[in-house]
Amino acid sequence: MSGYRAVLLDLYDTLVWTEWPKLRALIEERTGVSTRALLQGFDRTRPARSIGTYGSAEADLRAVLESAGFVPSPSLLGELSGTVTEVLGSGVHLWEDSVPVLRELRRRGIATAVVSNCDHSTRPEVERLGLYEEADAVLLSFEVGVAKPDPGIYEAALAAVGVAASEALFVDDQAAYCDGAVATGIDALLILREGDEPWEGVSEPRGHRVIADLRAVLDLV
Repeated sequence: MSGYRAVLLDLYDTLVWTEWPKLRALIEERTGVSTRALLQGFDRTRPARSIGTYGSAEADLRAVLESAGFVPSPSLLGELSGTVTEVLGSGVHLWEDSVPVLRELRRRGIATAVVSNCDHSTRPEVERLGLYEEADAVLLSFEVGVAKPDPGIYEAALAAVGVAASEALFVDDQAAYCDGAVATGIDALLILREGDEPWEGVSEPRGHRVIADLRAVLDLV
C-alpha cells in the first residue's frame, strides 16, 4: 500500500489542454501586438493575475495588453474579452485519461483536488468541463489568493481534502511547482505528455519522477 490518501492535480497541461495559439492569433490580429510582446505581457502579469489582483477577467486582459504596450479602448476591450470567453468555451479540452483516472481514484477511496495557477477566465471552463463534480476540491489560485509554488496553496489543498502532506501525491507539468510541493512535504510527479507544449514551457525533470500520462498515477496509489 502506498499510504496516499489524496492526489492533487494541476489543471493546465495535466488535466486539460488548450487552444492557446488560436486565441493568441485572434488577439494579435485585432490589436496589432506582436507575438513576442503579447507573450511578454502574459508573462509579466502572470504573478498578479494568478492571485486575483485585477478583480475580473476583463481587467486581467486589460493588464496583459497594457503590459504588451497596447492600451485598448473600452469597446475593443469588451470585444476581446468576449472573444477570449468564446474561444476558451470551445478550446479547453480534457485529456482522454483525466476523468477516468479521477473516477478510479474516487472508487479507491482516494480524494482528489485540482490545484491551478490561473486567472478569472478559468472558473467557467472548470465548471463547463464538470471538474467540480469529478474532483473533491478545486483550488484556483486567483480565488485562494496565493499561487504555486507558494506553500499556501498546497496547504489549502491539503486542508480541503483533509489529509496530511505525507499522505498526498502532487502531479504537475512544471518542475518548479513540483519543487514547491516537495518543500511542503508532499511527494510529486512531473507529467510530460508526448507532443504537448505547455504555456509555461516544457520542464526539465530536475530530479522529479516523470510520468507520460495520468494512468501512471494509478500504479502508485
